[in-house]
Amino acid sequence: MEHKPHPEPQPLPWHWRLLERWFEHAYRTELLDPDDPSCLFAFNLYPHQGAEVNLQCGGVVRPGDTVLEIHFRREALAPLIATRDPARMGLGLLKLGDRDIPRLALALESDPRLSSVRALHALTLFHRGIHRYGFEVQPVKEWHLARWFTWWHRLVMARDHALGSSRVVPHLDTLVTQHVWVSRDELVRRYGEQGTHRRRSAPRQG
Repeated sequence: MEHKPHPEPQPLPWHWRLLERWFEHAYRTELLDPDDPSCLFAFNLYPHQGAEVNLQCGGVVRPGDTVLEIHFRREALAPLIATRDPARMGLGLLKLGDRDIPRLALALESDPRLSSVRALHALTLFHRGIHRYGFEVQPVKEWHLARWFTWWHRLVMARDHALGSSRVVPHLDTLVTQHVWVSRDELVRRYGEQGTHRRRSAPRQG
């Protein structure tokens, strides 16, 4: 069966472009692979604040520890979100994850700037199936933050989806922003140069 190519995302209105540029500057985000426009991840580093986070792998994230914050890039996600086929979107997202999670682990091993990273974290709606990569899902305990981030992420999803808000509204019960965490050691153990799961990952095409 022939597969149609993913539709190209529509250009953002000027006010969205300005907001995204401000975000990138304010949080000093950078691409995991600047040479690959399809790269799924951008990231920034920040010192953890707040309570300790105890991870199922045995790791502990303490106040002041360096955390790598993961951001899912619109340029990679929008062509998937713009489709009207949830199964196709899910498959495309898994393929990108299988390709780029090992690249993230290799960056942790090879980039001196990332030598102090204790754990990796994201706030995201896309947490279903994330356990396959060693991440664990935790709720956003502060009710005001949970409502704010969920509202914001739903708005961005409706902005980019071919069906707009009509895609989001029927799924409000499941489209809830959560924390996802994995320790540096756990990700490298799985997907580093000698990782136990590396052989399962799709190699980078170049």
